[in-house]
Amino acid sequence: MSLRRRSFVSAVFIFISCFSLAQSPTARGGFSYHPYEASATFAHLATDGSFGAGVGLNGFTASISAGVMPSVQATGEVGGYYGHGVSLMSFLGGPQVGFHLYRFQPFLRGLFGISHTNINSRAFGNSFTIAAGGGLNYPLTDQLAIRALQVDYFRPYGGGYRAADFLRVGFGISYEFGTR
Repeated sequence: MSLRRRSFVSAVFIFISCFSLAQSPTARGGFSYHPYEASATFAHLATDGSFGAGVGLNGFTASISAGVMPSVQATGEVGGYYGHGVSLMSFLGGPQVGFHLYRFQPFLRGLFGISHTNINSRAFGNSFTIAAGGGLNYPLTDQLAIRALQVDYFRPYGGGYRAADFLRVGFGISYEFGTR
């Protein structure tokens, strides 16, 4: 076989093998892409003393995400946190970026929206809110995953109180659905 022919055959094999790198691993390999995700999370919101003293509020978040690209999702979230005469409801949305690391599915996100705070039924108000953070999902099946950890910096601006810095920590469950 001539050198020119060997070079051509080698180039064809290299070109074809590049396509195999672009393929997603199978579900058994820890990754299967579904365009939609619904999750429910128990959350604890540690406050910084903006409500008089530092209090811990317990509650939930429920979110739904739609895939924009295989690793980027648009996420909408509703959250409610209660305790010590304080209730805080949040309605947030924004981008979420996830990737797959072996069997784990870490994600990062930045959510923006509005929250409503009610303090002892006397002081209440709405405020612009951001939540930036991430978490870690551990898949049980192709569609069902445990949200082992979710940690967010949670900051409402304004309303019936000054701007506050909160830490939101949670765990829950995640369900992916839909086809490509």
